Amino acid sequence: MNQRTPFVGSASLVARAIGRFRTSQSGAAAVELAVVSPLLLLLMIGVVDYGRAFYTSVTVANAARAGAEFGAHDPATTGDTVDMRKFAQSDAQEAGTITVSARRYCQCAGVLQACTACASGAAPDVFVEVTATKILSTLLPYPGLPRTLTISRTATFRSQ
Repeated sequence: MNQRTPFVGSASLVARAIGRFRTSQSGAAAVELAVVSPLLLLLMIGVVDYGRAFYTSVTVANAARAGAEFGAHDPATTGDTVDMRKFAQSDAQEAGTITVSARRYCQCAGVLQACTACASGAAPDVFVEVTATKILSTLLPYPGLPRTLTISRTATFRSQ
């Protein structure tokens, strides 16, 4: 009978196995994907958050502009702050709930004045100002950045 000793030649078997492992490429791509995919996912979520913030910023600015245009369209609507707010909120429906404030003010020669008449007797310049604000929560907490972003835009128009 031919009996082998259990560890004779085992050093050469281990050396061959290590050599095959060094030159094998079969699992390298899977390992690389496992290492890189969490970073790619984090980067993708950051890009999505940036896109959401940019889109919300544009929507809020457009809502403020729409409300101010409504108020400045006609001298009769300059004092209608309730409808200016409603108009701005309806323009920003795709952004969700926004907070809107509106006001009317007058200037005479660049100085704030009551909306009756200027000292010179001329009619004051009538302005409407609408401020729209949206609080946006990020998808993930990022180090060094707040969890919520307050996006606020103001539009001011002179009445016709």
